[in-house]
Amino acid sequence: MISVVVPAYNEEEAIAPTVAAIRAMLDGAGWTEGEIVVVDDGSTDATAERAAAAGARVVRHPANAGYGRSLKDGILAAKHDLIAITDADGTYPIDRIPGLAAKVEAGFDMAVGARQGEAYRESALKHPLRLLLRFLVEFPAGQKAPDPNSASRVFR
Repeated sequence: MISVVVPAYNEEEAIAPTVAAIRAMLDGAGWTEGEIVVVDDGSTDATAERAAAAGARVVRHPANAGYGRSLKDGILAAKHDLIAITDADGTYPIDRIPGLAAKVEAGFDMAVGARQGEAYRESALKHPLRLLLRFLVEFPAGQKAPDPNSASRVFR
């Protein structure tokens, strides 16, 4: 079984469609016992309420604690040992999670999705910084990492 962790901050417009897409993916993959854990990171809008109404279990931070803390708390709250993470805004294709999970089931420690096309447009300032990050990740690993700070991951 799998737990999908979704960090969210002020995503009231996007969270319900994202939760619905995750539920459809879980059902389609036969993971009917899979869970969706939305970590509301101190949102000042209706993110938590809309996530819960859409069927997610919600972990709430009383104040914004940051993306990393949200991931940690979501992972700690997860019921299953197979964990997927994705963003609340629909940046990553939810339907790719089963393929990433299959890589982990085949023996990889982690499978990471990479954004492409329109989803991976970045500002002129971020582009050189991402190139530097890619080099720092790829050189010691000896592997290509097209989107090293991807928020689409599956691991145990």
